[in-house]
Amino acid sequence: MKLDGKVSLISACGRGIGKEVALTLAKAGSNVVINSFSSENTQALANEIEGLGAKVVSVAGDITKSSVILEMVSAGIDAFGKIDILVNNVGGGSADEIVDQDNPLAEVEAIWDGTYAMSLKAPVLMCEAVMPHLIERKSGKIINMSSLAGRPGMPHVDLVPLSSSYHSAKAGLIRYTQLLADQLGRHNINVNAICPGIIYTDGWRDLSEAMVANHPEYKGEDPRQWFLGVAEGRYAGEGMPQTPLRREQTTADIAEAVLFLASDAAANITGQTLNVDGGMAKD
Repeated sequence: MKLDGKVSLISACGRGIGKEVALTLAKAGSNVVINSFSSENTQALANEIEGLGAKVVSVAGDITKSSVILEMVSAGIDAFGKIDILVNNVGGGSADEIVDQDNPLAEVEAIWDGTYAMSLKAPVLMCEAVMPHLIERKSGKIINMSSLAGRPGMPHVDLVPLSSSYHSAKAGLIRYTQLLADQLGRHNINVNAICPGIIYTDGWRDLSEAMVANHPEYKGEDPRQWFLGVAEGRYAGEGMPQTPLRREQTTADIAEAVLFLASDAAANITGQTLNVDGGMAKD
């Protein structure tokens, strides 16, 4: 699948899934507009993309801020004259412990505000910023990175403090994707979502290390092996579902799915949520 002549805008792609997506779309022939919170990561990725022969515009900054979103969209249109593909990769939230004796809701409020800002508000604002341009051109692809956590069949697992807020925000992003597909279909714009499986990104590495360090039942276990146990379903009895394929999932698995949805091969697919998870989810 080729994207020759296309321009792709990818948020939060300094590492992990987003970085793999940016490199994959560039290898397919797309010029790219990239963003991450880290200036260092953004520039390193820009250099790598240029090494592939693609043109790149980079905007570092907090993508939950509307000013950064508008700067990113404007920079892409100024440099390339158009945007064809939007990949909303940003997600996550804040799980910092907050102790406020005068406000027992302070920590919950901070967690929900932070998760909403990253996992739902930022993708919505990015779509709103790009939509007028896509509508004017009567063409475009929007791909929102949701999560298995947003699927109704996935259990709530107390692995991280922001679990409830993350599940809720990612479910909201799936529904927003469906509504946006209905709204933009008449303008020849496809809108879809992807739910990645459990992948050893930096976030899962940190979580694996914390679980092995802090939970007696995992003491002495290698963090990487603990993660593989979760990803492959060996801890299914502890709330995690089985993964039928029993293979480790990778960032490349997700990037190839993005490439498919961004390509002409997916011209008749919109309003859908694609699970790329080794069969973990059953809905």
